Amino acid sequence: MFFNSLVKLSIATTMALSISTLNADEFDDDGFGGEEEIKIVKQEAKKPYSLYGNIKTSTSYNTSKNEGISSLKLSTNTHLDYDINDKMKFKSTLNAYIDDKIDIKDDYDIDLNEAYIQMKLTSKIDFTIGRQIVVWGKSDNIRITDNLNPMDLTTPGMTDIKDLRLGRFMSKLDYATSNRWDISTIILHENRYSTMPQSGSEYYIPVQFPNEPSNSIDNSALAISASANLQGSDIAFYALNDWVDNKTYKTNMLGFAYNIVKGSYLFKTEAAYFDNYDSDLEDSKIDALAGIEYTGFTDTTLSFELANKNDQIQYALRATKSYINNTLDLTLLYNVYGKSLDEGGFVRAWADYDINDQFTSSVGYINYLNSKQRNYFDSIEDKDRLFASLAYNF
Repeated sequence: MFFNSLVKLSIATTMALSISTLNADEFDDDGFGGEEEIKIVKQEAKKPYSLYGNIKTSTSYNTSKNEGISSLKLSTNTHLDYDINDKMKFKSTLNAYIDDKIDIKDDYDIDLNEAYIQMKLTSKIDFTIGRQIVVWGKSDNIRITDNLNPMDLTTPGMTDIKDLRLGRFMSKLDYATSNRWDISTIILHENRYSTMPQSGSEYYIPVQFPNEPSNSIDNSALAISASANLQGSDIAFYALNDWVDNKTYKTNMLGFAYNIVKGSYLFKTEAAYFDNYDSDLEDSKIDALAGIEYTGFTDTTLSFELANKNDQIQYALRATKSYINNTLDLTLLYNVYGKSLDEGGFVRAWADYDINDQFTSSVGYINYLNSKQRNYFDSIEDKDRLFASLAYNF
């Protein structure tokens, strides 16, 4: 009897499961009735654009003169990427700030630092036109071959090179060969010089810098590069005909850069020859750099760079250590000039902390080193300062 009851239960369960798998049309055909219910899952279309960046408030305090807060800035760095179609993209970067503590005429600025269209002409050829940033060279701290874009030099030593480059209007044609080489030909239509401290700024010195040459066809610059990512190494060759930054003459530059990885070590080298053919005041010169980076310690990066630039020896020593699952980075940068370390420079120490996915903070201190050669660093040796910032990332 128990067996018969178990069989009946099994049959009833099987029928119930079978009925539950029938669709609405089968219910109607079999006389069960009920309205047909069809669920449509809508797949959300991918947006053709992305908007991201940050809004930051930052401040600094001059510790040498105890004059109180020297800067109180609100700034934004906003990026817009827009896919026009499968083969064409538009990208832009807007930088803007207002500084309530700077006693100069231009205590605010709005700059469209990048705005360009990138087109894929073939599977191996891209064409890009607009205001762009193109990075040459391998160094993180000293510029040797990286001469296409001017810099924001209004607060010396306070910011890394990667965040100081200013965009420049250019046309760029990129060709990727079948053997790992990328070849770029660039026409620079815009002549834009590095921005220097203005009158009223604590960093200002009374030096008259020339205006940029007009953006005419005759004043356009030409650049060519060939680079390759090889097995464990990178190599690049550069050629440039351009105006010298904040000067009144042009130069031809020939240069190269090379990186190679050996275990936990990264070795770097750069060199560039400048003929300065358009100047009666400046002779030709060779700038060169050698560097090493070590990552063998846990969550730690150590690097050292030595350069001979503008007939002046420059050293850069950097150490970064990460904590709390890489949310806290402590960094020390020692950047000094002179064979005997006596021609000025700075020491900057700071901490970057990711509070969460939206908020990041930074706090640090910079100490300017005086010079025995009576150069620019003598005029800013009393500008040591504490600085801090809080950014909302979107």
